[in-house]
Amino acid sequence: MYTLQFSSPDPLDHVCRALDTVRKMDLALASLQVDGIGDAFRVSIALDANDPSSAGRLRERVSSCVGVYEVTCKPEGRAGRCD
Repeated sequence: MYTLQFSSPDPLDHVCRALDTVRKMDLALASLQVDGIGDAFRVSIALDANDPSSAGRLRERVSSCVGVYEVTCKPEGRAGRCD
């Protein structure tokens, strides 16, 4: 399982884009959480993905969305990050 996190000033747009990318990549959504932090929002998307390269490609695609920042992707329960 991997958790992709990012910050966004417009989560209604960016969450839809991220979830559409998850769907197109045929990844399994485990959970979604959006928290307001001041004027921005922190989005966490947990994925049932065993392939670090898929999670890394997802991170790259979400990072390319204009307005998305502080994008991280980490394997749950292990040190490291998505490749």
